[in-house]
Amino acid sequence: MHSHKPSPTPAQPAPLADGCAPTPPLMEFEETLKRLVDRIAKILQAERCVFLLHDPVAGTLYATHPALGFTREQLLHLERRISEDGLSVDVFRNNTPIILYDAAHDPRAATEGLAQYGVRNGVSVPLIVERRDDENRILERTTVGVLHVFNKKDGGIFLTEDVGLLERMATTAAAVIASAQMYREVIQEKQELIHTIESLYAGLLVVGNNGRIVQINPSARAILDLAPHTPLVGVPFERVVAAERVRALLDRALDGGPGELAEEITVPIKDAQPEDPLRERIYQVQCAPVRDDDGAPAGIVAVFNDITEIRGVERMKTDFIRTVSHELRTPLTSIKGFISTLLADTEGFYDEATRREFYAIVDTECDRLTRLIQDLLDIARIEQGRAMQMHWEDVDAPALAEKVLSVQRAYAKNHALALDFPPDFPHIEADPDKLEQILTNLVSNAIKYSPRGGEVRVVGRVVTDRAGGEAHPRAVSLRVTDEGMGISREHLPKLFDRFYRVDNRDSREIGGTGIGLALVKALTEAHHGTVTVESETGRGSVFTLILPVRQTEGAGPRKGA
Repeated sequence: MHSHKPSPTPAQPAPLADGCAPTPPLMEFEETLKRLVDRIAKILQAERCVFLLHDPVAGTLYATHPALGFTREQLLHLERRISEDGLSVDVFRNNTPIILYDAAHDPRAATEGLAQYGVRNGVSVPLIVERRDDENRILERTTVGVLHVFNKKDGGIFLTEDVGLLERMATTAAAVIASAQMYREVIQEKQELIHTIESLYAGLLVVGNNGRIVQINPSARAILDLAPHTPLVGVPFERVVAAERVRALLDRALDGGPGELAEEITVPIKDAQPEDPLRERIYQVQCAPVRDDDGAPAGIVAVFNDITEIRGVERMKTDFIRTVSHELRTPLTSIKGFISTLLADTEGFYDEATRREFYAIVDTECDRLTRLIQDLLDIARIEQGRAMQMHWEDVDAPALAEKVLSVQRAYAKNHALALDFPPDFPHIEADPDKLEQILTNLVSNAIKYSPRGGEVRVVGRVVTDRAGGEAHPRAVSLRVTDEGMGISREHLPKLFDRFYRVDNRDSREIGGTGIGLALVKALTEAHHGTVTVESETGRGSVFTLILPVRQTEGAGPRKGA
């Protein structure tokens, strides 16, 4: 185990501002500017002083605090677009100072309405930030705004000497403003980064070289079962991370493991009930080194990705392939067995009736194989997002249901198959082949999952609308009921998912691919209908289709059209 030497807990930074109150360094910048404003006003014997700063995004010059001699409302009205005319824009755009001798008659001052704020005269200089090299040579000059000084005291006017004084002081003010803006940008970037980290669905944990936690987001707290608001920054991770495999992984990463480390961990779901289908979650934990500006190791970052659903789908697909192989092998074994038996009978041992019985079994198994292959092809089309081609006809649903039951009677040795339709059941607009596929899947499932026999019934009813006192058929319901083993409540929400199979001993013995009900749902929705299930363990199941009597206009081609 890596041995960390915990250093003293570092002082925590002050909470970041949300734009309401400045952080202490920004307050210091404001105090510095305020002292500069007072000093400028005293040296130049001015009654008023204001900064206008450039907003490159909005393309404006806006007045900002601290200011002398202006109300907050007046500062708002001093804002100018740099595409407009006016005193402030001229100073900024031409990068030259201007002496204002008479605000009431100078057209540039009149454009900005300075006289209405009590401005008589003034001097204005650009705020220029200079970047210099080690030999104090100017490398870059950037104009960040304008500094105005208005109203010489005792009725005086501003002179050329005042311009030189103001330019020197403006250089200091521009440097302070640029530093404040840079600090504000850094704070904003840091704040955005923290918000991003806090919002990540993946868990994130940053640990310093000393083994102390530097950053942990809410997702990581939830994964590691840590209280949401307990202070953890600066705490050794070994004190708070209970999962032994996570601690070992972090230790290996801090010891300088080979590049990125990754491991899958399983975390039990807290307070999971025995009937819950999901009692644990699987996370892929990836650790990578964190380096400082000089490239030296500064710690590690661990990212927790929830891969529970991915692993679940992988397991279901593996089970699906294994099950399909079994389902394909079963009819092929029967076909091969009976054909081999018939081929081996060279002396006519089997009479004609027995031979015909064998042929019937082979034919039935071929139909079973064809249905399975068709289901696989259909589910593959759905997986690829390809639309189903629907061929609409007026379908006699009771006759179609009777056809399905007739075929299924070959598999229902211990079952009673029955229809229950009213005599005036309307024809519905549907694709007959796909509706037969739906009913075949539901009826065959009902037979399969009723191993002790019982009744399987297809029930049809009309759903009506009333208009003008008369009932008009709007939709029909087709219910397939059985008296089988039933389905426990926790499985019902996922029953129509692709590859999902109810996992219990009885259902494993029965088999099935896990695509039949997914296909039923897809085909029903292609008919603009819905399918639902009601079931209770030991008391059978009821699958209900609601299908419209008439399809919407443009739903697809009709056969023979």
